[in-house]
Amino acid sequence: MKPLKLTMCAFGPYADVQIIDFTELDNRNIFLINGPTGAGKTTIFDAISYALFGEASNTNKDRDGLRSDFASQETITYVDLEFSLRDKKYKVTRYPQQPRKKSRGEGFTYKNSEAFLILSEGNTVSGVTLVEEKINEILGINKNQFRQIVMLPQGEFRKLLEADSSEREIIFRKIFGTEHFEKFQKVLDDKRKEIYKDIAKVNTERITNVKRVDVTNNEELSKIIDKENLNFKEIILGIEEIIENDEIQEQNLSKKIEEINGEEIKIQNEIVLLEEVNKKIKEKEEYEKKYKELIFQKEEYENKKDKLYQGRKALEVTMLENNFKEKENYFQLKEKEYIEVEQRVNLYRKKVEESIKKLKEEESKEEERKETSNKLTILKSFQNKVRDYEEKKNRIEQIKGELEKKQKEYSSLGSKIKNDRTKLNNLNKEFVELQKCEVEKEKILSKVEEKEVICNDMRDFYKYYNSYLINIKKHGNLKINFDKIEKKYMETKLKYEIMEDNFKKGQAGILAKDLKDGVKCPVCGSKHHPSPAEMIKGVPTEEKLNQIKYEFDEIKEQRDMILQNMSDLNGVITSSNEIISDYKLKLEKSLGKIIEEYWKKDILNFISIKGKEIALEVENLKEKLKQIEEDNKKKINIKNSLIKLEEEIEENNILLEKLNEEYKDSFAKVKSEESSILAIEKEIPEKFRSVPELNKKIKNIENKLLELNQLLEKARKEYEVINNEYISLKTNKKSKLENLQELLKEIEKNKDNMNKKIIECGLKDYNNYLAVKLSEDQLKSLDEDIQDYNQNIKIIKFNLNRAINNSKDLEFIDLDIIKEKLEKVNQEKNQLNREYNIVFSRLDNNIKTLKEIKKLNEKISEKEDDYKIIGELARISNGDNDERITFERYVLAAYFDEIIAAANIRLSKMTGGRFLLSRKEEKGKGRRQEGLELEVFDNYTGKARHVKTLSGGESFKASLSLALGLADVIQSYAGGISLDTIFIDEGFGTLDPESLDNAIETLVELQNGGRLVGIISHVPELKERIDSILEIIPTKEGSKARFII
Repeated sequence: MKPLKLTMCAFGPYADVQIIDFTELDNRNIFLINGPTGAGKTTIFDAISYALFGEASNTNKDRDGLRSDFASQETITYVDLEFSLRDKKYKVTRYPQQPRKKSRGEGFTYKNSEAFLILSEGNTVSGVTLVEEKINEILGINKNQFRQIVMLPQGEFRKLLEADSSEREIIFRKIFGTEHFEKFQKVLDDKRKEIYKDIAKVNTERITNVKRVDVTNNEELSKIIDKENLNFKEIILGIEEIIENDEIQEQNLSKKIEEINGEEIKIQNEIVLLEEVNKKIKEKEEYEKKYKELIFQKEEYENKKDKLYQGRKALEVTMLENNFKEKENYFQLKEKEYIEVEQRVNLYRKKVEESIKKLKEEESKEEERKETSNKLTILKSFQNKVRDYEEKKNRIEQIKGELEKKQKEYSSLGSKIKNDRTKLNNLNKEFVELQKCEVEKEKILSKVEEKEVICNDMRDFYKYYNSYLINIKKHGNLKINFDKIEKKYMETKLKYEIMEDNFKKGQAGILAKDLKDGVKCPVCGSKHHPSPAEMIKGVPTEEKLNQIKYEFDEIKEQRDMILQNMSDLNGVITSSNEIISDYKLKLEKSLGKIIEEYWKKDILNFISIKGKEIALEVENLKEKLKQIEEDNKKKINIKNSLIKLEEEIEENNILLEKLNEEYKDSFAKVKSEESSILAIEKEIPEKFRSVPELNKKIKNIENKLLELNQLLEKARKEYEVINNEYISLKTNKKSKLENLQELLKEIEKNKDNMNKKIIECGLKDYNNYLAVKLSEDQLKSLDEDIQDYNQNIKIIKFNLNRAINNSKDLEFIDLDIIKEKLEKVNQEKNQLNREYNIVFSRLDNNIKTLKEIKKLNEKISEKEDDYKIIGELARISNGDNDERITFERYVLAAYFDEIIAAANIRLSKMTGGRFLLSRKEEKGKGRRQEGLELEVFDNYTGKARHVKTLSGGESFKASLSLALGLADVIQSYAGGISLDTIFIDEGFGTLDPESLDNAIETLVELQNGGRLVGIISHVPELKERIDSILEIIPTKEGSKARFII
């Protein structure tokens, strides 16, 4: 990265726009930044660092305190940096958080931080976070790495030199892109864990299968299985022995079961034959019993036959009986109808007499009807005049009412106009008062914005500080857990190493015990064995060794996980600490030094209480704003009311004039109508001058005339209807009487025919007929019952004869003794089956289990072979080796060696050959991973020592050499990070004259390679040796900068 142009505005001591054009240097790639203390030399570096990363070059500077105190309130603070990288140009612009004057009213509001990045292809990235991510991607390093290898700020140039292995690993990983080596380590370790878990899982399954083995009475195998450490070879042999014994027992039981099955069949066949004999004898006895029962019922069925005969004879009379009863019922019905008709004839005879009397009465009212009709004609002649009279009278009343109403309206409207004018004056006064609220609103808004910024800062600070405390506590708990697991880890490791050593030593004795003279040794091939190794007692088995290895790996995995969690938590705590420091500075600025008072006491409680106080202030201010808003709404309403009221007063004045004119016109109409109605009153009597009264009288006379006519007509119609009905009823009565007489003759004839038939059928009389009478269903049922009885006698007699022949010469036999014998055989058979099932189930289970155990043994063996390879690779690559160095760190160490070699070229020159940097290869104490530690070799003493023991001047030379060496190595790798610039702030003052000359010569050599070198120093010799100077000139209005070439 090489800067092309830097633009600062209201930044640090620079009040206005300050442009530093680095292209003015032309081919001069080394320049000195010169000026008095406090003029703004370091601000140049701060601006470059802020433009790239949003922070000053010195981490102690507050990013929100970068705004110039010399700048006017209207001037915006920003930094703009144009730079080139690998032949591409970029432009980044940043605006820090800063106060801005409000566009309306007094006071300030805060403008948030902003960032913009224009890429080489012209695309723009905006947003603080996105720009920071893109800058890191383009440069390949972050802000912390930038301060260690590109820009060496005052007081921080020793950081890369004195960093520990872990810090250098993070820096170098990003620079040289070795993340894939770290990923490779993780892949190996994950694979190791996966295989280990697979082995543990399969082993658990194998143990489960072992526990499933049915050992029965094999106490020896039961003891082997119950042991903590299982010997699977012994277990398999024991299972095979149980299976062999069970196979023999199964064959013996099968033979016994087959024999007893034959005996059971023989007894069952004998029982079947004897049961058949007993069945025949029992069948004969049953048929004899049934035959006797049927013979006993013979007399009963003879009576049923006689009843069936008489019932069939009576059935011939039933039809005649039915005809007789139907006629008799029909006669009764017609007789009832005749009686009803006779009663109605008598009733209508009386009605006819009454209707004749009523008709004569109505015909006698003819004179009354004529008189009523004449009255109606006279009254109808008055109707039109009375209607006209009433309309005129009503119109006068209406006009008088309107006159009274207009008088009231005129008076009311006059009062309203007067009241509205008073209301108008009051509203004008209130409107003037409310206009004053707008000024107060702007003041409160400014206070609310200021307080809300403080509230947000306190809320964020509380969140981060609380999280920080929680993480500190978590870290403490992890440390306690780590101490416990570390102790267990060391104990298990020692145990494993001793056991492994014994196992390896014991292998020689195991091989030697089978050696024979003349037979080649499987190790060395010799046929002579003068001093074979002796067997060592207590040599562990390979399974026992592997088990301990599993335990060790499990504990190591737990330990490494806790260690990683502690490391991750350290990073989080450090990051939180930086954020908390930023917020602390903000809160000190807004709340004052009271923060320091509570910092170590109870800062969270203070922030909580103070936050609530400020939040309450904000709420109160917002309530005032609400009231002001309400007043503004009220002001608008008053304004609208004023306009509306003025318009209303104007309209009411016009309406008042109109009402006065209408009153005069209406009064003249009343006088005209009153003279017209006097003429009508002379013609019509007073009682008929009302239309309702006249119409009511006419209606009454019309109703009376209508009633007289209707009563006459009604009397005539009633007489005609009743007389016609009477004549019809008399005719119907005569006809029904004649029909009854005919029916009586038919009934007598049917009765004679029925009695005659009863005698012909052999029955005494009608009562005898009723006694033997049966329905057709009853006759059918009786007939079927008799036939069933006769058929049953024939069948039972036939079966009885057959049963007698079948049981001839046979005797009944008792089967209980034979069945007892069969029961004993069955019990014996069931016992054998139970024993057989137990043996068969055990045999089947053990055969399947043995097969599964052997299968799992093979699976575990395969996994263990894989684990030996992968586990060893994972252990070594992750730093669990004699050198305590990971695979990635091993690669980085190679890069570091090249960096040190490049750095030593310059360091040797600057120190006159006295000092050389070297990578520390000697192992340190404890289990900490190493490989990137740095030490310095002193040729004067012939000894190496830690770089932290160097003096200030020596440290500066070593730091400068290391930074330049790092840049050389990075440049040498294709596709690597391009470091074309180095900035150095102070440090030269610690050098003696000779060292200063050497340092300057080294820096001058850099410009020959095209690298830009910027130096801040007060050392006069540098000004004499470097001809390109960026002069910083302080003034009362702020600093200015210019190149002097």
